Order: sequence, then structure tokens, then C-alpha cells
Amino acid sequence: MKYINKKNPKIIYKKRPGAYAIIIRKEDNKIGIVTDGNDYFYLGGGIEEPETALDALKRELIEESGYSLKNIREFANVDSYIYDEKHGYLEVIANVYIGEFDKKITNPIEKDHVVLWVNAQEYIGKMCREWQEYILNEFINHFDRFI
Repeated sequence: MKYINKKNPKIIYKKRPGAYAIIIRKEDNKIGIVTDGNDYFYLGGGIEEPETALDALKRELIEESGYSLKNIREFANVDSYIYDEKHGYLEVIANVYIGEFDKKITNPIEKDHVVLWVNAQEYIGKMCREWQEYILNEFINHFDRFI
């Protein structure tokens, strides 16, 4: 597990395990990220009991994009202490995967989430959270393993 930033010992953090994916589109070497009109982030989200990380990822992908996944591989696990306006102080425990869209299952439930197909290097410095920046840099450094 990679720790992205330090915990403030004076703050109580709520644990927030999650599962996220960098989606690869091999025909043009682009990745799928999401925007809500303000921020850029990876598809995925919180793990709900009794889900596994992979179950949560599959559910979140259908909710956010309408697609199922294929060629799913574990990529990294990171831990980050953040402040979120909606949820307060969180310890984000992110299980990150690499995968590809498979079949369109339904229309996305989360209408404010738009998938963008981008060149990964063009989004350095633009991701919403510090841990997401770390993951993007790690992906770029190991790009040849996935494309």
C-alpha cells in the first residue's frame, strides 16, 4: 500500500474504501476518465458492504458509464487522507484497476458524469485528488505494460 500524504494525528478520519479504474481504449491509446463539469477523476467509487472491491468497481462502472468491464487487472493500492466538503475528513483506501469497456448494459444512472477519452499525459496536474495524480503518473510510467 502506498501512502500519498500524511495523517494529521489531531483529526479523526472516516475510512472510505473504494474501487477505481483507468479504462483503456487500445485502438487509439487513450484512457477514459470522468468529469462532472468541474473536476476530473477515475470511474469508480465507494465499496458498500458486503461487496468486494471488484464487485464495487463493476457496479460503479455501470452506474457511471452504463458499461461492463473486461480485461480487468489490479494496478495499485493507495491510501490518502483528504477533506471532502460532503463527507468531511476521509481516509481513502483506493483499490485501482486497469480495464476496458466491454458491453453497453444500460444508460448511465449518474447523469452528471461524462466519460472523456484523453491522452493520459495531457491530464497530469488536472486530476481531482493527489492520489489520482500519483496513479496517473504510475500508469504513464508503466504504459507499455497495458497498451
